[in-house]
Amino acid sequence: MKKIIILFLILLGINQALYFTKVQFVCDKKINSGQELNTYETFSALEGHCALWMFGWVVEPSTATICFCKQFNIHNPIIGIRIPNTNDPKLIQAKNILSSNKAKKVKLTWNKYTNRNSILLNGSTIQKFWDDGTWYYMYEIPSDYKPGMISIYGLSISETVFDYLENKGYLSSPCFYEYELIKQ
Repeated sequence: MKKIIILFLILLGINQALYFTKVQFVCDKKINSGQELNTYETFSALEGHCALWMFGWVVEPSTATICFCKQFNIHNPIIGIRIPNTNDPKLIQAKNILSSNKAKKVKLTWNKYTNRNSILLNGSTIQKFWDDGTWYYMYEIPSDYKPGMISIYGLSISETVFDYLENKGYLSSPCFYEYELIKQ
């Protein structure tokens, strides 16, 4: 029995290596040409998505939590989403815009995924939020995938394939919220 489990894990590892080096690009081309993915490609993509939440904790724990929630259709995770660095220059710039009342909501965007904030918050919005006599910054973190390729620390990932899985109902796309107390 032990040998069968070890063999199974080795085969899963080999399939993951194949997915991230070849199969995801084949899937991406098929989706872009309007074709459906076959069963092997679909399960390989789901296995690739599992790898993001299983091993993504090393890169960005909150993003790994979101990937887990998407896989299992969880909208209110027990493990909270945390903003990695609230003193990030891009966040400070957005907070300054909100403080000066130039906008009610600011969209956060990065050109590349270079730090934990860019991985978690790219495409999110931040706004001021009043609750029970206290002001907070509210981060609205969408979890839907967009067609295209991304690169995180040198690993190319086809979001087109994950967007396809969302559209087919294999992955959910809830929105997550995180709050930060505005210090007076």
